[in-house]
Amino acid sequence: MSTLLEIKNVSISFGGVQAVRDVSLSIPEGVVFSIIGPNGAGKTTLFNIISGLYVPQAGAVKLRGADIVGKRPDLLARNGLSRTFQNLQIFTQMSAIENVMVGRHIHERTSTVAQLFSLPNVLRENRASRAAATKLLTYVGLEKYIDSMASAMPYGALKRLEIARALATDPKIILLDEPAAGCNATETADVEQLIRRIADTGVTVLLIEHDMKLIMRISDRIL
Repeated sequence: MSTLLEIKNVSISFGGVQAVRDVSLSIPEGVVFSIIGPNGAGKTTLFNIISGLYVPQAGAVKLRGADIVGKRPDLLARNGLSRTFQNLQIFTQMSAIENVMVGRHIHERTSTVAQLFSLPNVLRENRASRAAATKLLTYVGLEKYIDSMASAMPYGALKRLEIARALATDPKIILLDEPAAGCNATETADVEQLIRRIADTGVTVLLIEHDMKLIMRISDRIL
């Protein structure tokens, strides 16, 4: 398997506290690669470095051989890297389908002027985005919530909604930060099944999770 994501000797400190120190790892295509460790070990900080939210003070991060340190998250999304967050980042005053359509915006090509005047190509593009979002909501098992406000959805459904939005960017690798945190046993089983389906499509999954039973069942590799 070829290497998709490579991290070499990455370090970052905050106010004298070394959050990540000299971390190196190599993630091949098409695997579920899990990162485990106690709270405060630096797992989410590493995710933030990979996804462009933090710039490391040392080391390199390469996606398909290209250096991505300091790249904006939207540019990383266009290049096949997407993520979810430990604390839900959902637009609660939007519907489920609108949340997922946000993830499709990087694939839209109409100009701001065209959108202001609702030109025919904008309407076609909106219909295509809605159709893609509908398909994704069905894929993650949320078809009954398509037009529901996110604020009215149960917690476990919101976890899968955030994954659907990340998938809407058509990623090559998806970073899932504790996708089962706070979920009951049924919701955790739904998340596990979804991760398996994602991996089966060839999308690489980089996973942080504290549920060790889930980790041991689903992972190809563990750091």
